[in-house]
Order: sequence, then structure tokens, then C-alpha cells
Amino acid sequence: MADLTTRFLGIASPNPFWLASAPPTDKAYNVVRAYEAGWGGVVWKTLCEDPPIVNVASRYSAHYGPDRQIIGINNIELITDRPLQVNLDEISQVKRDWPDRGLIVSLMVPCEEEAWQRILKQVEATGADGVELNFGCPHGMPERGMGSAVGQVPDYVTMVTQWAKKHTRLPVVVKLTPNILKSRLTLGM
Repeated sequence: MADLTTRFLGIASPNPFWLASAPPTDKAYNVVRAYEAGWGGVVWKTLCEDPPIVNVASRYSAHYGPDRQIIGINNIELITDRPLQVNLDEISQVKRDWPDRGLIVSLMVPCEEEAWQRILKQVEATGADGVELNFGCPHGMPERGMGSAVGQVPDYVTMVTQWAKKHTRLPVVVKLTPNILKSRLTLGM
């Protein structure tokens, strides 16, 4: 059998097949199932500091093509609705149990350096392999300066990325909204 071992930002995984931050990566039970099925890594569902998040039902809906075949699934789950410490404890356990699998933690935090510093130190202590700065989520709570509200402002993206690089030794991945191009064009950049 071919060796599919992969390195991404120095993060090793047994293969290049990863699950993105989404409901299938929202808790240890789901992540372990993914690893057991052979996935090489995951991006743990977006965390923030103890969010007062209430997810609406149904969280999933289907998009149908002209022939009524499902062509996509819509997910309206925002960010985790579980306490931060529960997620951190589960991430620590999963990483101890599956040290050969990649595990990046997605984060969405208000544009305050102290908030980023706190959560980055907590995530680093779990043994996770990296962090994803989630600037792409359209449900990013713009009233709190999170998600795509940040991702559409290049200066904010730069500022928060610099904070992340300053406050963690982990590799940092920046997930942008596709609207960044629209923002840059609107601003005349």
C-alpha cells in the first residue's frame, strides 16, 4: 500500500484526508469516529469563550438540483454551543489517544487581544497541532466583531493574525470569507 503520510505546516497526519470545521468535528465522539474511519486529521468545530449560543433547528437542510437530487447540504450551526472547558478537555483526550492524527482547532473570538491571548494559551495546553482563525463564518456575530465581520476588513485580519502569532507557538491558519475580494474591490484596493 502507498504511504500517504502528509505534512501541512509541520503537522503530520497519516494521509491528506481531513474533515473541516463543521458538525462532524464538534465533539470527541464524532472526531474519534472520523479517526476510526481513517481520516488523517480534523479541524475541531469553531470554539469561542463560553458562548451564549443557541443553535436553531433544523440545523441542516438540503439543496436540490433540477432533478430533485440533493446537490448540497446547508449547515446553519453557528459556533459551538458547548462550554469551552468541555471542548478543551475533549481535545486534550483525543490528542492523547490519537497522537498520529492531525488536530487543528478553529477559533472565533472578538477583536480584543486579551481574549485571543487567553484562548490561544488554553488551546495550546491541549496538545492540539494548530489553530484556525475563523474569519469566514457568515454567522460570525458581527455585533461582537467575529467571523466574516473581521474577514472582510484586511486591517482586522492582519491585526488578529499578528496577535495569534504573538501569543502561540502553534501553526496558524487563516480562514477567510470569499467576500474579502468584494471588500477589497469596494475599498478600491
